[in-house]
Amino acid sequence: MRTIIVAVAIAGATSAAALQMPMHAEDLAPNERIVTAVHAPGGGPQTGAKDLRILRRVDDNDWRVLKDGKTDDAVNANYLVYGRPVYAMAGGTVIGCWRNAPEGAGHVKRPEVATGKIYLQGNHLWIKQADGRIALYAHAITGDIPSSLCAKTGVLLTGKAAGGPVWTDPEAVVTGGATVVTGQLLYHAGNSGNSSEPHLHVHTVDGTNTWKPMTFDRGQTEPFTSNTASLTAPWTRLKGSALPMAGILVWPPHSVGNWTYNGIQGAAYQSLFDHFVDSGEMPDTVSCKNNGATYNSTWIPTKGSWVSHHGMSIPDHALKNATMITQGYKETSVYTCGSVMAAVWRK
Repeated sequence: MRTIIVAVAIAGATSAAALQMPMHAEDLAPNERIVTAVHAPGGGPQTGAKDLRILRRVDDNDWRVLKDGKTDDAVNANYLVYGRPVYAMAGGTVIGCWRNAPEGAGHVKRPEVATGKIYLQGNHLWIKQADGRIALYAHAITGDIPSSLCAKTGVLLTGKAAGGPVWTDPEAVVTGGATVVTGQLLYHAGNSGNSSEPHLHVHTVDGTNTWKPMTFDRGQTEPFTSNTASLTAPWTRLKGSALPMAGILVWPPHSVGNWTYNGIQGAAYQSLFDHFVDSGEMPDTVSCKNNGATYNSTWIPTKGSWVSHHGMSIPDHALKNATMITQGYKETSVYTCGSVMAAVWRK
């Protein structure tokens, strides 16, 4: 007998204090995920910091940092993460920045980093959030931070950078800085500063430069042990928690909006379903082919109460539909593909 996959969800509220992910799922290919690990566990300002890169799945035990067909790790543009959008985790005001430092090449850093003429954080933004915490976004592409956010025109520092990233470093300080809103595009991930390969570095501190955990309202994680993980394994929702202090893959949420995903393998549809629910979306239409071998779906921002089931037999759908009607739901999408059905109910 075919196992019935049940997918029922009513989206819940998110924490007002939690942040949004600095990278979005719509900027990832279906076989890509973000990877991160423990950055600095010693209790200093970067204890909760995260270095975010992008991997692509070739197999469950074969995840690669370079683009398909690229092998030269000395070329920044060969890295999947290079040039990907970076978004504001929360609104606030720019209080420090740099934008024109030259980048390293792959694993090779610029020599000016060691002499203090390039900030450890490279091209970067310090943003003081409405809650008083200060967020660092580091290692941007040379010249990519908009001048409206960072008006600095220097290339190398005239003095010497402080020993660790601080927003009070005189040449980076910004007075009367630009206002940033949550989710705003800040720049694209690069390889400037003390960076051993292209990535995004983020961390938050308070006004005394004491680390503060970054908690995220949405997003999912999966353990990445021995460089092994599955796209279809159960993903754990953050729901206002910090990213685990471990090697993990991260599936950031989609931006709230209208999305279409077609040709999703039946074995992968539940994971996609859970991902969109976590993103604050609900299915508008769900259809299938070849007895549920693949699914097509459209997604819209969650509104009201809704329920969706896929992988149903025809008799099972009839029972569920009758139950939904007694509970005040109306069937708004229904599809049959051979012996399998998928449906959405709303009220």
